Amino acid sequence: MTKQTLYRLFNLPRIIEQKKLEIQRIQEQLDVKSPSLTGMPHAGGVHDKIGDGVVELVTKKEELEELVRGYLREKAETEAWIDAIEDLQVQLIFCYRFKEKMTWTEVADMMGGINTDDSCRKMVDRYLEKGARENEQTKERNQ
Repeated sequence: MTKQTLYRLFNLPRIIEQKKLEIQRIQEQLDVKSPSLTGMPHAGGVHDKIGDGVVELVTKKEELEELVRGYLREKAETEAWIDAIEDLQVQLIFCYRFKEKMTWTEVADMMGGINTDDSCRKMVDRYLEKGARENEQTKERNQ
């Protein structure tokens, strides 16, 4: 597990919400409006605003579905990885930070004792660095 993967879970819900807003904006633009009957000539050229909008809407909805599927898959994998951490203090820090999405200050408050936001963050960094080193050693032995 990498820090980049863990923090991706922070950002994906925001990206999903942004995609939902884009879809809502497109749907509002597709609402049928009364034609303007001014008697003035219309601009030349053929342009299908509804057709173009529907294509864009379908594309955005497919993108949203893919984002949600990816997010749920990554979330399940990450939560399973966190649940497998043997050091219960480290596991609790990971749960607060990456499952509950607490700030580092909130994590330190929940941990209590002499824990600070910086000490909790360092425990996570050390755990991830240790895992990365162990992965590299395993790869070297398998070659």
